[in-house]
Amino acid sequence: MILALKNISKKFVCAGETIVLFEHFSLTLRPGEAKVLLGPSGSGKTTLLRIIAGLEKPDSGEVLFDGQDRFHGDQQQQQEFRHRQIGFSDQFAHLLPQLTALENVLLPALGLKQDFSSRGRALLQQFGLENRADFFPQQLSGGERQRVALARAMLLQPPLLLLDEPTASLDAGRSRALLALVQALNRQQQVSVLLASHDPTVLEFFPDTVTLQQENDRK
Repeated sequence: MILALKNISKKFVCAGETIVLFEHFSLTLRPGEAKVLLGPSGSGKTTLLRIIAGLEKPDSGEVLFDGQDRFHGDQQQQQEFRHRQIGFSDQFAHLLPQLTALENVLLPALGLKQDFSSRGRALLQQFGLENRADFFPQQLSGGERQRVALARAMLLQPPLLLLDEPTASLDAGRSRALLALVQALNRQQQVSVLLASHDPTVLEFFPDTVTLQQENDRK
């Protein structure tokens, strides 16, 4: 699956001022490619990932998957596409507090006939969380919650992973272990990866970068 962004622009209004995050940004990510999205705080890296995931819309420009408009179809069709084709994990985890770690991981499979329990447990084991499967989010550390969120993003084996600051709450050892796992997915299964990070360790695993310039335009 080829991801293509063509002349994407996004702005927002704050206290009566229009602030431009980015303008005419273009990017191509081919199957098996991995790129790190760089840019200063406030340049719109998280917003761009959310646009690709279909959680926000750009003000102008195109988001294409294999030449098809990302926002084509009704809301249900777009949601089904996201669940099947995109694994998205941001730095805030967004786990449901009433569900255990395993139940949170299994959320993308809700409504599907196939039983993903074994795969969910295997992912938790890969992230060193096999003893936390029945813990609730409030019983987990910040780093553990982030790893649960990443396992959730990987559950359905999507061809594209979007990762927003995946190592933000992890120590050095856990960061390297997580990045090594994502690197293995990228190399062995040809999963495409686009991640935003300020962690220099990320560049040791994924040296290909693209910079999102901060426009700083106020109107």
